[in-house]
Amino acid sequence: MSLKKANINSVKDLHKHTDEQLGSILQQLGYEESFTLTDIKLGLGLVSVAIAGLLFLADKKYEFKDIYGLTAASCFIYAILNGVLFLVNRKYKNVKYIGYSKGNKLVIATETTKYDPIYFLTINGKRAQIPFSKIYDSIGYLDRDEFSKLLSHEINKKDE
Repeated sequence: MSLKKANINSVKDLHKHTDEQLGSILQQLGYEESFTLTDIKLGLGLVSVAIAGLLFLADKKYEFKDIYGLTAASCFIYAILNGVLFLVNRKYKNVKYIGYSKGNKLVIATETTKYDPIYFLTINGKRAQIPFSKIYDSIGYLDRDEFSKLLSHEINKKDE
């Protein structure tokens, strides 16, 4: 049983709560989470903000005609970085977990529809679904053992 209670009448809350538990469940199954994608996104965002901040400071200190070349170059680099960030977010849309176990890569993306209480998973490109009613009790607590069993079954099914 999970210690945190989810609102069983809200699909969005069930989805958020289940996503939060995904990493620890997969760690129990022997997977080690990779944070490379998160680090790349943070790095691209940080460099973009740094460029914008430095350009703001340069604009305050110098006149525009003196730093026109720097402004144009900075805007170009800023656009490139944000374009790359957009493409990364588009490619890895809804990806909640990337992990490795014994050299095998596991990529899990999750989603739900607005009123349908089913947890849709994409495991290494293959679709699966788990009804929230199977992994939550009537009060709103996640049954970690059942979720672990169902997730393990779906992962093993995808490996075959």
